[in-house]
Amino acid sequence: MFPGIVRIILLLMIPLSVSAQIDAGIGVDLGAPLMFNKYVGDYNHSDAAPGVTARFTYLPPQATFVPSLNVTVSRYVLPVTRLGATDRVLNMYFAAANAMLCGRVRKPVGGNKELYIGVGIGANYLSGNKVGISGNKSTLTEVMIDSSEYIKRIIPQACINAEILIPFSAEKPVALGVGAQVLYTYFFDQQTAYRVDVVDENNVYYKLSPRLAGSMLTPSIYVALYYRLGQRR
Repeated sequence: MFPGIVRIILLLMIPLSVSAQIDAGIGVDLGAPLMFNKYVGDYNHSDAAPGVTARFTYLPPQATFVPSLNVTVSRYVLPVTRLGATDRVLNMYFAAANAMLCGRVRKPVGGNKELYIGVGIGANYLSGNKVGISGNKSTLTEVMIDSSEYIKRIIPQACINAEILIPFSAEKPVALGVGAQVLYTYFFDQQTAYRVDVVDENNVYYKLSPRLAGSMLTPSIYVALYYRLGQRR
């Protein structure tokens, strides 16, 4: 889904690139999603979410406000329900694909460096693939997924972003981008309950109905290598 969107946007940019430039980059991203799931309570699990990112910025001549498209693929670990009346929580592991369209102010700083600051909107596709637990003990002897599939969701996101672009030299169209951003994700309550049955290490049997509803904050940092396409100015 997201690769198709990226290809369409790039094709639309091709006729515009005659008089403009495009920064195309790829890099690594490290986020820390903090989920506030109303079906879990006061437990807000946060786990490192490493990923890879592709980033594209369209640069019209002399523009000080520019659009950027960012696509990041990573994995999230999110709390989905408690194990009965215990302090233990069932977490679900998700493959995550995020697409974000940003509008950013572009400002030259310190020689050839460029600073970008802005906001964006987009969406994140989550597909669950396994579960685990956290709490005083962390062992499951058996997990039975009785739903037709793990949780899959497409949810809206917004972000604030800041990035500095550092060229390797004035003669080469290659630069290093170092950035930070905070994503805000809202999970609408779809009232969809999945069924997951768990047997823990003490042979206690739990019939669970995991759900995702609430808010999530994901601060992240990233490093990307950019190549500037288009006419040299």
